[in-house]
Amino acid sequence: MKLSINWLKDYVDLPESLDIKQLTYDLTMRTVEVEGFEATADLVEGIVVGLIKSVEAHPDADMLRVCQVDVGSDKLLQIVCGGSNLYEGQKVAVAPPGAWVKWHGEGDPIEIKEAELRGVKSQGMICGASEINLDELFPVAEERQILDLKDFDAFAGQSLAEVLGLDDYVLEIDNKSMTHRPDLWGHYGMARELAAIYDKTLKPLPPKPDLTGLKPYPVSIETDKCLRYDGLIYDGLHVETSPFEMRKRLWSVDIRPINNLVDITNYVML
Repeated sequence: MKLSINWLKDYVDLPESLDIKQLTYDLTMRTVEVEGFEATADLVEGIVVGLIKSVEAHPDADMLRVCQVDVGSDKLLQIVCGGSNLYEGQKVAVAPPGAWVKWHGEGDPIEIKEAELRGVKSQGMICGASEINLDELFPVAEERQILDLKDFDAFAGQSLAEVLGLDDYVLEIDNKSMTHRPDLWGHYGMARELAAIYDKTLKPLPPKPDLTGLKPYPVSIETDKCLRYDGLIYDGLHVETSPFEMRKRLWSVDIRPINNLVDITNYVML
């Protein structure tokens, strides 16, 4: 099972001096085995926001474009790109020389260097989501699309990790060490455990919605050992893309975002 530290912090205020290594040690010694952790920002290390200032045809290749890109430095970078959705004024993810990417999303990462593409100098790479480990978070309609950051408040040269809010650690828990603890099979349960370990207060879950005026549904609770059971009919629903913050949380713990109805089900489960 994977757990997002930022998600856990919704429910418990961890000690300010606590670092990730100490947390994994304490949790392993007290409750469950932590197999490891990863920083989500590492997935896009070295990748920055670029602002495309111009897009021109490549003189010797029909499917390539020559872009002048502002990445916050003194000079514009000239980048040759085969993206199908390039336009002037677009905010994009740029791998400058020295950054590492997966070429077309496949194979081992390679280091980006200045090069010539069909006789034209290229000083970096404008990236598609699959090339910087974000393909499940930003699925594309066709292979040649590059990552368009138009929906994000970002400036040229800003780190992509900062723009997307990837300042998170994800713990990987050994499932065998918690089969006897179903109360820990989710972020709220694990937050309860951390609250006990560090003598903190567990925050309450959001209050249940106001159901006043809704047509009764034939469900009754016949024991005081069940605090709540809802039988509800939802209508007027529309299948669409979930909000980015929900997609990001699911993606961070290896659940692929699909659409709002699927995602909210997985979100509540987690």
